[in-house]
Amino acid sequence: MATLNTLRTRGGVIVSIVIGVALLAFLLGDFGTTGANMMNDRKMKVGQINGKKIGYVEFDNRVNHYIGVLETMSGSKTLSTEQQDNVRNQVWETLIMENAWLPGMEKSGLQVSEAEQIDMVDGVYISPVIRSAFSNPSTGSFDVNVLHNFIANMDKDATGQAMMIWNFLKDQMNQQRQFGKFASLIGKGMYVTDLEVEQGVANSDQVNNIAYVMKGYDQIADSTLAIPTAEVQKYYDAHKETFRRSAGRDVEYVMFEVLPSAADNAAAEKEINELATEFAVSENPMQYASLNSQVQPNKNYFAENQLPAELAAYAFGTSEGIYGPVKEADTYTLSRVADTKMISDSLGARHILLDPAKKELADSILTALKGGAAFADLSALYSQDEAAKAQGGDLGIFTPERMVPEFTEAVMNTEKGGFFKVETQFGLHVGEVTYKSAPKKKVQMATITYRIEPSEATQQEIYAKVSKFMGEATGSYANFEKAATDNSLSKRVVRIRNTDHNVNGIDNSREIVRWAYNGKKGDISSIFEVDGNYVIAALTGVSEDGIASMEEVAPQIIATLRLEKKGEMVAAEMTGASLGEVASKLNMEPKTADNIDFNSFYIEGVGVEPKLIGAVAGAKEGVLSKPVVGAAGVYRFDVTSRTQIENVTPESEKTRLQTNAQAYLMERLNQALVARTEVMDFRAKFF
Repeated sequence: MATLNTLRTRGGVIVSIVIGVALLAFLLGDFGTTGANMMNDRKMKVGQINGKKIGYVEFDNRVNHYIGVLETMSGSKTLSTEQQDNVRNQVWETLIMENAWLPGMEKSGLQVSEAEQIDMVDGVYISPVIRSAFSNPSTGSFDVNVLHNFIANMDKDATGQAMMIWNFLKDQMNQQRQFGKFASLIGKGMYVTDLEVEQGVANSDQVNNIAYVMKGYDQIADSTLAIPTAEVQKYYDAHKETFRRSAGRDVEYVMFEVLPSAADNAAAEKEINELATEFAVSENPMQYASLNSQVQPNKNYFAENQLPAELAAYAFGTSEGIYGPVKEADTYTLSRVADTKMISDSLGARHILLDPAKKELADSILTALKGGAAFADLSALYSQDEAAKAQGGDLGIFTPERMVPEFTEAVMNTEKGGFFKVETQFGLHVGEVTYKSAPKKKVQMATITYRIEPSEATQQEIYAKVSKFMGEATGSYANFEKAATDNSLSKRVVRIRNTDHNVNGIDNSREIVRWAYNGKKGDISSIFEVDGNYVIAALTGVSEDGIASMEEVAPQIIATLRLEKKGEMVAAEMTGASLGEVASKLNMEPKTADNIDFNSFYIEGVGVEPKLIGAVAGAKEGVLSKPVVGAAGVYRFDVTSRTQIENVTPESEKTRLQTNAQAYLMERLNQALVARTEVMDFRAKFF
């Protein structure tokens, strides 16, 4: 079906769009896991949402269905690893929506009526999901003709794929609208009081200059302040909610990088010099580069300003011999000019896309166009490119690199206003050149890329070191730590969340994440091979979703209590009837800071001190302040002058406050929903 084919050719865009807009992923925070190690009945459970167990089979079936939809839309049989991860996240978010959020919304009467659904597809307020899926690839704008053609031909698709896509899009559309109604309902309940406006105007309309004295906490040694366990316990009991955290695993690891040895570098230098000698005299540089390069050379043509300066100087200068060898890190490159042409930077064309088997029809259309037939009429009658057909076959203005090489070459080899016929991977094109910018000199560079790689001997030598370390580290964390010290290896420390797909700093390390979430504290891993390197890890900490124990957060509490005690001690020292007396007692000189208002974030010469800013805004002019216990130290100050600037009106302040309230709506809504949703996420054990 033509419309389904059109969607397929735009599959890469659609996959990213659907994943991006479908389920309000930005609303979901880091849902962690709770509870102790999974019992036997949990082993095939990927999570639990408000008491409902989500089994592995149920989750996997839903994921496979979504992947099937997206593969059909893209025309590809395999999504990338990143796209599959996005699908799993989307399915998880869908399950949270279905099991935790939608039931409450429906109880509140928030539903999407049939009339609304019709309007979202073919009315005034078209759903963003529909707009994204049925947009014109040339303009990026929603194309109602593509949508209508898709719906009209849906029943003719015997495979059922079109109906599967449509049902998928409808589900996303309806859930997005339902949640949008909920957010709108909450937003309507947000308001700004007259008192807030009055205070906001007062705070914004005065600017303060101060003189101050500050004594920093760093002048009191931590060792002089002992914090009793009873005080730590009291603080912990009073602030337990502030220590709520998501699940995580603490891991230490050592990495053995498999890098080329000195012998490998010498061998590579010899090889690249031999290649350079042959490359310099080869009759067909591009063919030679294609046969000998580890990375296939780019066959596009480049202007002088599109190449690095030194390479451009060679290519657009004498261009004799070769450029290189050039070594960057572990890679050599050799370049030689393969061809030179006068080429336009921008091209324009329109086309009629046909089935490759319809060569006679293509010839007839080409003859008709040369005879004066209207291009748009023939496009409407025969073209399989629905998006271009809606524009009379016009593809707009494009760079040569944007189209497939065969199509670009056909356009470049045809004069403006001329017609051409060419076959590409998409089918048979009958086209007309509509635009060509002024041609300029461009070169095609034949480039040989040669990476210096570790030899088999080098790899065996490194693996022997890995095996030796593994033998020494196995059994306990103490063994792991000693082995790292004995072998002069640096341990790297990371925290892995249950939503992470890789260890921070190590690409393609999902196996390490899975090991961490299936292990117990103190475990030492086997040898992981990651991107050609070797990793051995130790699981040093296991934390589940919930409130951290006092033992875990005791250092943090002690630091807070120590800071409070320092504040009390310094404040007691800062006595005096005037700022001069305070400064004299502390053997300091008063400093000044200007242009402070209540909305300030930063004070020049002081830093980020919100308590001081608030105290300045509320102080009386010319009256010495009480000690202000800040973030870096304790302050006493005088407001030396206060200027009324009257640049804020009640109307503008009310608008500002209302705008700010709406801007934080989604964040606050997210916090409220997360707080009322019990989610246990065990996906890291499986995926």
